[in-house]
Amino acid sequence: MGNSGIRTALLIIGLSFLAGVVGILLGHKYIMPDAVRTVGLHEQIHAELVLDKAQDEKLHDLETGFSQNKAALEARMKAASAGLSRAMQEAHSLAPNVIEAKDQYVQVLDEMQTLTIEHIFAMRALLDAGQAEKFDNIVQRSFQDMAN
Repeated sequence: MGNSGIRTALLIIGLSFLAGVVGILLGHKYIMPDAVRTVGLHEQIHAELVLDKAQDEKLHDLETGFSQNKAALEARMKAASAGLSRAMQEAHSLAPNVIEAKDQYVQVLDEMQTLTIEHIFAMRALLDAGQAEKFDNIVQRSFQDMAN
């Protein structure tokens, strides 16, 4: 390959890289503008509520237990999703095995939602009345952010 071939290849690589960077920047600005600003419920609670030491320790314990339970459910959800995919590839229709696999997936989703709601109420139970009011506002904002 001559010098002009190398230059052409480098130019193509450089332009491809530049196009990728521009695509990422445009995507963050116009397609998913809030993607980098997502703040989780736990982070908001720690940032906006003043917890005493006992509350902070109890909240940490709740978060640890929730993370472990959530990880187990996420593993089950991944397996259920793979099962649904296999059933769909086998049947290519809404056959009984597809419906069963879908029902298993939805069951795990329901368990995840129930776990999350129970966790929210467990966190709220740690708070005094003033903190609980602020917590309710944080939760409301969090759910509204997810809906938008």
